[in-house]
Amino acid sequence: MKAMSNIFIKPIELKDMEAIQKFDCNNTSMNNFLKKEAYYYHIAREASTSLVYLNSQLVAYFTLTRSELNIESDEFEEITHKTSLDLARLAVQKEYQKNGIGTYIIDEIKKIGYMINERFITTDALYEYWKWYKKRGFEYLIEDEIKSDNNRGLVYMIMDLYDERLLDEYFDEVV
Repeated sequence: MKAMSNIFIKPIELKDMEAIQKFDCNNTSMNNFLKKEAYYYHIAREASTSLVYLNSQLVAYFTLTRSELNIESDEFEEITHKTSLDLARLAVQKEYQKNGIGTYIIDEIKKIGYMINERFITTDALYEYWKWYKKRGFEYLIEDEIKSDNNRGLVYMIMDLYDERLLDEYFDEVV
């Protein structure tokens, strides 16, 4: 799918329930969350679910939360507490998968991260998708999780939005 100009992202609303009931991404857990829990968590302010429409068709959704990160510094032997924008769920309707919609969503989430001044985006990727997330800028943190015998089925991943190149450009131009 090359033209993403017809994509529209909006917060989940009660009026979307008819379209939501037809959603199928080939993952029962992801489908059930959207159909049974997403709106409740959204209005309870525990998670923010956004729906992705292509023209008038619901084609994907994603859910964001805030998480706390504890970053260990080897250099100073201390733990720094930071927050992150956590990508709790991302699912694409089965007939729209492998068309660039997931990548488009990741790019939009990065924009959100920049707008709200969040340095890190985290996710617990399903094992079968960790390489997909890696290609889009996420890094795994625990080596054992990327092994095929990962019995948890999840790979904790992080994306750092810090861009040293921008700082270098700034100091080269301004200073």
